[in-house]
Amino acid sequence: MKFYIVKKDHQLEAIPAEKSLLERYEANQYSYVNVVSACDKQDALKRLPTEQKHSKMWLIIGANIAVFSLILTIYTIN
Repeated sequence: MKFYIVKKDHQLEAIPAEKSLLERYEANQYSYVNVVSACDKQDALKRLPTEQKHSKMWLIIGANIAVFSLILTIYTIN
């Protein structure tokens, strides 16, 4: 069975792949993320590619490394 993965305020949901249902969710400010094949809703969320689930985490890690490097550079110059 196919599911649409939709997102609202950093919360992911899996809905059956029906255009009318997707349009109702989009009317409620959900945005389309991906379509996956799975057995049920929980399985659909697990099958979502990890780069979409963890993109915010990598952004935070990258920002922390940049700030740490900047502080280290300023400290070594002085």
